[in-house]
Amino acid sequence: MQFDDGTRKTAYVAIIVDKIRLAYFPAPKVACTSVKYMFYKLENGRDFVDGVRNSSMFHIHSYYGSAPFSAAPLDRLTTHERICIVRDPIKRFLSCYSNRVLFHRELSEHHLSPEAIAAGAVPDPSLELFTKRLKIYRKHSPSIRHHTDPQTHFLGPDPEFYSKIYQMSELDELASDLSLKSGMQLDLPHAQTGGEKIDPRDLSAETVDQIRDFYRKDYEAYSFA
Repeated sequence: MQFDDGTRKTAYVAIIVDKIRLAYFPAPKVACTSVKYMFYKLENGRDFVDGVRNSSMFHIHSYYGSAPFSAAPLDRLTTHERICIVRDPIKRFLSCYSNRVLFHRELSEHHLSPEAIAAGAVPDPSLELFTKRLKIYRKHSPSIRHHTDPQTHFLGPDPEFYSKIYQMSELDELASDLSLKSGMQLDLPHAQTGGEKIDPRDLSAETVDQIRDFYRKDYEAYSFA
């Protein structure tokens, strides 16, 4: 089963490595870019190099997608170890805001349609406004919607599906485990570095409650360190 994300890129929901009988399910803003680079090296024996294809950038997310769990090829995975990484939803949300809104400026006036602005999508919103009007921004920005979708959207609602679930603090352990399984020396690059770091302790109680409510299903399904 394959997934078409609407941009003519087709990729499996999971990165499936038959030679070590392992499948990794990625979720955006959960070390996704860095881990995909590592899996490319595991599968191909060399580093991935971003390039241009048909006058458009071809990057690691063009090669490996991040698609809904509902499209997972479960019939291929009956004999495979299944792994994923989870991240505290508040920290993940702040990472999205910092990287996609502040650094890439995906909600600047240049990127928002007149319809979006008329609906209340203020360009370059503050974190508080972004949180309050998240539904509007998600409706009018496919990238924001993709990067703020709950982790259960990509990983499914059942942690028992996975052989092992790594926390963000355990990425070195993941690299070590994959190195041991593959017989290759694998290191985890830090790929998405753009954007200021926002401390969750600086958030108002109202903002925290709004984020927690939006990611209620994540908190119900998974534990976060």
